[in-house]
Amino acid sequence: MASVIATIENALDIQGFPGSEFLGSTNITAGGFLNLHPSELLKFPFQPEKLSRCSLQLTNKTDQFIAFKVQTTNPMESYVTPKNGIILPRSVCNAIVTIKPQNEAPSDMQCKCKFKVLSTIAPNGATKKDITISMFDKEDDNVVEELKLRAVYVPVLEESSEDSSLKENMESELFIA
Repeated sequence: MASVIATIENALDIQGFPGSEFLGSTNITAGGFLNLHPSELLKFPFQPEKLSRCSLQLTNKTDQFIAFKVQTTNPMESYVTPKNGIILPRSVCNAIVTIKPQNEAPSDMQCKCKFKVLSTIAPNGATKKDITISMFDKEDDNVVEELKLRAVYVPVLEESSEDSSLKENMESELFIA
């Protein structure tokens, strides 16, 4: 029954991007301004020579506008969309973290990329165009929160031909009604 439910979810694309399956867990990093989900570890499904993506949810837990910026240790190999923005009070921003294709997975499945989410209070009514580099400068007496995330690759399980035909049958049945 569980595999049928999973197949239906996949057919309907309920799960969204790889990594979004972690949105239902309770593994959340809580900072002063933001909650991150997943909290400390981004899990990228690995397939040789294909982009790897995972979701990152940023939740503003304050009654203030919060500016954020996501940095990576390896900008040539990874990127985040959006990489910065304003999150309205008590709102959520969903970002997609992407790692460029690799020929083969590292033996320890550890990704060389690490990520840091910087956040600070923004003026009420601020928009993305109001974000400045100096907002995240601690030297200017700004309160800047830093949350760090590591990244790992997870193996992608091969879909059996039986699973594939079941999925095709279910997809066709879903659109008949």
